[in-house]
Amino acid sequence: MVIRLVHEIDKCALLRMSWLSGFPEDVIADAAASGNLRTVDDGTLLHARGAEADGFYTIAAGSVRFARTTEDGHATTIGVLDAPSWFGEISLFDGLPRSHDGYALGTTTVLFHTRSEFKRLLDTYPAIYERFAKMLCLRLRATFDLVEEAAVAPLQQRLARRLLELAHMHPSLLDSPGTTRVREVPLTQEELGHLLGKSRQSISKLLQTWEQSGLIQTKYGRISIRQPDGLRKIAFPELASARTRRPARRPKEAT
Repeated sequence: MVIRLVHEIDKCALLRMSWLSGFPEDVIADAAASGNLRTVDDGTLLHARGAEADGFYTIAAGSVRFARTTEDGHATTIGVLDAPSWFGEISLFDGLPRSHDGYALGTTTVLFHTRSEFKRLLDTYPAIYERFAKMLCLRLRATFDLVEEAAVAPLQQRLARRLLELAHMHPSLLDSPGTTRVREVPLTQEELGHLLGKSRQSISKLLQTWEQSGLIQTKYGRISIRQPDGLRKIAFPELASARTRRPARRPKEAT
């Protein structure tokens, strides 16, 4: 792995937008001083499934794609995180190996805290433990929602939701609160199929229909969302029907 050290990113500003949002400035300054910024090239493996946890990562620029390789050699994409999201805490807390591979998606810069420095921050500032406990609980709830959704929701609804979440055009508990909205999803149709447990052909058929309707535009290795409101109606039909049932306001009587 080729790593380039960088210095032009404001580490304190990054942490204020990320996992130390709302913490006192002395805590943020300590965490900023104890972490190193690293820039890696597209496709760089940041951590491998089964490896021992080396530390904790905060994305300063770029994106990270998480995947697991199946027995037949297919890399199943689990998700994509952008700045200022973070990752790597689970193995640091439970002491077990990494559960997935993490690859840089494009040129990516991360703020890296070694395992010893991350543990020192937790021991010095116990409030950080509470912050992570709440965040892990929120992500566990989000995981339960995904399991339930996979069991009952039709494919078109699940695909529309994933596209909106991956483009950060709909809030997801799997993302950090400060994630910037974009309009493109950096995944291929095959990767979307693996993510949803469906064939590439099933995904392609839906995407073609939506492209013909002007909702999206497919590009090489990514999908551009052109009409997010149209996708939201597919992703959340219950919300759309609730709006149509809402009684119209009565006009004010003339005085």
